[in-house]
Amino acid sequence: MFLLEDLPSEAILKTFAKKFPEMEVDTTMACLKILKVASLLLRDLEKHFSEYGLSQARFLALIILERENMKQQMPVEIARKMGTTKKNTARLLAFMEEDGLITIKPHEIDGRATIVKITLKGSKRLNDVLPKYYKIMNSMMKNISEKSKSTLIQILNQIET
Repeated sequence: MFLLEDLPSEAILKTFAKKFPEMEVDTTMACLKILKVASLLLRDLEKHFSEYGLSQARFLALIILERENMKQQMPVEIARKMGTTKKNTARLLAFMEEDGLITIKPHEIDGRATIVKITLKGSKRLNDVLPKYYKIMNSMMKNISEKSKSTLIQILNQIET
């Protein structure tokens, strides 16, 4: 997370740019703003998740499983979709299984592989979390027009590629 309440002014950034010619003032300010806003959102979401005994990683694993037709995935696919390592994902999934949010069973065809399925408890927990999850996001964007949201999405898509 990046929680810096007092972002540098344009004048300060220009001073840094004289020392570091690689720095583009507008680019740096835009990136700092993106980091700050994303961190504020993550902070609020993490607080909300913790009220339900979840972390961001647990929430993401549950949402990945819930959105699939069969509500199941191989651990390697969950790791890929979360952007984390297989080892970290395996550890996360083991704890989630202990909490009854998922089950981990041998793959029906390939006995060397495993399949992760969301349980009824996991689905319920996710369904309990999602209404306020969406309210938190709506609250953050409440002063932004639909046109501006569309423009923001286009800009973020350009950055992402």
